[in-house]
Amino acid sequence: MTTDTEQRGTNAQAKSAEQSSQRSTFQLLFSYVLADKPLLYKSLALLVLATIGDVAGPMLAKVFIDDYLLAGNLDPQPLALLLIAYLVLQVSSAALRYMQALSFTKMALSAVQDIRRRVFERVVRLPMSYFDHARTGQLVSRITNDTEAIKDLYVQFLSNVLGNVLLLIGILIAMAILDIKLMLIALGLIPAVLLIIYLYQKISGKVVAESRALRSDINANLAESIGGMTVLQATNQQPRFGAKFAALNDSYYLARMKTIKASGLLLRPAISFMSVMVTVLLLYVFGEQVISGVAEIGVLYAFLNYMGRFTEPLAEITQRFNLYQQAMAAGDRVATLLDEPQQHYGEKHQQMLDGSIKVNQLSFAYGEGAPVLKNLNLTVPDGGFYAIVGHTGSGKSTLLSLLLDFYPVAEGQLRIGGHDINHYNQQALRDGIGLIPQEPFILASSVFDNIDMGRGLSQAQVEQAAKAADLHHTIERLSEGYQTNLGEGGMRLSTGQRQQLVIARALAAQPKILLLDEATANVDSETEQVVQQALDKLRGNITIIAVAHRLSTISHADEIVLLSHGQISERGSHQQLMAIADGTYRAMYQLQQQAARVEQAEQSA
Repeated sequence: MTTDTEQRGTNAQAKSAEQSSQRSTFQLLFSYVLADKPLLYKSLALLVLATIGDVAGPMLAKVFIDDYLLAGNLDPQPLALLLIAYLVLQVSSAALRYMQALSFTKMALSAVQDIRRRVFERVVRLPMSYFDHARTGQLVSRITNDTEAIKDLYVQFLSNVLGNVLLLIGILIAMAILDIKLMLIALGLIPAVLLIIYLYQKISGKVVAESRALRSDINANLAESIGGMTVLQATNQQPRFGAKFAALNDSYYLARMKTIKASGLLLRPAISFMSVMVTVLLLYVFGEQVISGVAEIGVLYAFLNYMGRFTEPLAEITQRFNLYQQAMAAGDRVATLLDEPQQHYGEKHQQMLDGSIKVNQLSFAYGEGAPVLKNLNLTVPDGGFYAIVGHTGSGKSTLLSLLLDFYPVAEGQLRIGGHDINHYNQQALRDGIGLIPQEPFILASSVFDNIDMGRGLSQAQVEQAAKAADLHHTIERLSEGYQTNLGEGGMRLSTGQRQQLVIARALAAQPKILLLDEATANVDSETEQVVQQALDKLRGNITIIAVAHRLSTISHADEIVLLSHGQISERGSHQQLMAIADGTYRAMYQLQQQAARVEQAEQSA
């Protein structure tokens, strides 16, 4: 049973972690304020000048009322000068505020631009283990919606609060010049407003964070539903997915309504009520001054004018705290993503000398689950063609992921090109190892761009890779050759040609090792032959490790390794494995051949 002391210790740790997270978020959001100091100083200077213009207007009106209008002094020259000065102040103040708004907007957009760049760079460098549990919609929401909320922090909150704080200070100074007693009465609004802000933060903070999390869940649910629309409709899951989305939508609605109710109760209405009370008190005190014969009508006009401006900034500041809460919640989610640990690679650019692979007592598990690979031992010579086969869940794709260093090797040893895999930095690994995935990833760009992939390859290098993949002649027949735009998903190429394009992309880096992850699982027999011909040209020049479900694809491999529950159960050439009377590989091969004959018979019929 947990003791009170342990519970207090746990609560203290949780509170400390929350405070640390808040500090990290605050540092992230406000670090950009000082990033461009000349722009910040320019924005503040414009703000101060605009505030002076705003505050000086009622002072000029007070002079006009007391010194000219009530005194009966209607000399046109000084009145014209007062009018011109008033107009110049108002126009200048408006122009200065416009320039100040542009400066803060520039600061905000620069901050968001840099944060989005940092977030995206972090995301593409996160270890594959992160994407095992991450949801695409939530990541997209963090990069788009959350960073947009951070922009509002600078444009709507920071600019507004700074401007209104300076305006309040200017108004208080002007009030003190006019009447110190009345100024002290107006000053009583400020602690009351601070109390309202404190109460609002306490009430709405968690609700705002909840609403932003629910928005990400909505995006994730949409992405999941649209991405799996075929399965969703084929299995008649529309009602269940619709109910799930409706529940999320309702939760988001309720969370937003809570924040709206809190702001509706504690922000402008409360400020307006207190403002009326203070104005009544001012009028009462001013009435006593009238009775005493010391009051000036111009002072009353200026004070009422200032009170209108005084309460408006206070109300604006409290209302903007809603944006502040949202920005802090969004910033916390962004800061959490930026703090995600990156996968560590070797520090030296250890060039891969050859494509030999040696696996020694290798074991691996995803998280705390059962081991997927158990004490695996395998040696692949440079230039060898090895095939990895087995039933679903046997560890085939996991082995490829370890060879690509998508997951760190925790137990055992994995040596590539004579060196431990941990000695290679990321660039050396990506240059030395090429991957042909099951689903070809094609950019909606030209053939050249799809092979080059931003590596700055020359035309000759790209053509050489295409020739090695037996795709060069096909490309030349396209309307614009290597500059032909392939459209979304490579729609201008056949399935086999898309696979050849991916092979050319991998070969363009001149790798020592080529990994194929079910590269022919979803293609027809004709496409399979095209891919096989491309691989035959590479045989002996680079090391090929092919994970295959279709056994006819790898029947000519140097050695076939059959995995079962993370361990090697059979290994040898196709002929050797077929010679095992009760062998698993033989049974799998015969079953596939029988299925192929049935399919051919059906097509003939």
